[in-house]
Amino acid sequence: MDTFTGMLTKIKLIKEKPLLVRFTLIAETTSVNCIIAKEILSKQIMMLPDDKYTIKVIGHLNKKDQLVVEKLSILDKDDYTNRLGI
Repeated sequence: MDTFTGMLTKIKLIKEKPLLVRFTLIAETTSVNCIIAKEILSKQIMMLPDDKYTIKVIGHLNKKDQLVVEKLSILDKDDYTNRLGI
């Protein structure tokens, strides 16, 4: 499993059924394209604004060098994320 930490940006819905969301994670030295297939994580990430939250993701890289996210946590939580239950 690979772990990355960085700024959450470029959140986009790729597919509705099954729910598939992509985003870019801007780390200190690189940017990582991420895919979320888990529905609960996809719904949570779609509610967040771009360029506001630092997140930590754990997952594995696929053939296209995208990180398939298994776990996600927000490092700089605020009142908004607490109300969403993220």
